[in-house]
Amino acid sequence: MGDQLDTTTGYLLARLGAQSRRRWARMLAEHQLTPHHFAVLMSLGHAGPAHQQRVSELIGVDPRNTVAVVDLLHRRGLVARAIDTADRRRHVLSLTPEGEELLAKLRVRADDVEAAMLAGLAQDDRTALHGLLAKLAATL
Repeated sequence: MGDQLDTTTGYLLARLGAQSRRRWARMLAEHQLTPHHFAVLMSLGHAGPAHQQRVSELIGVDPRNTVAVVDLLHRRGLVARAIDTADRRRHVLSLTPEGEELLAKLRVRADDVEAAMLAGLAQDDRTALHGLLAKLAATL
């Protein structure tokens, strides 16, 4: 039966995705973080300060669920939360210096996790795989 499953692209993607999530979650757990925490840090690191609603959109999480994620990052001193002077109903989030430092460390660790996952592929194959996955993701 495993042989039959391995012949379907969907199964292989699901299996590899699950393995990737486990590895990422293990690495992030060493820092008492979840993938959602990492996504918020990465979003702020890439986009800069942003409204909490925008961060929710960037990471693909319902705004109500983003609150708890941001609360933990704020309590740990990794994210600053400020009232938007143009609209006092909104919060602007930004990385603190501690958040920037941790994000830099996590990026290195994330690269290590990815390199381990892709160790069986030559660099050209890694590049091709990334291109194909990005192309596929853009169609969904």
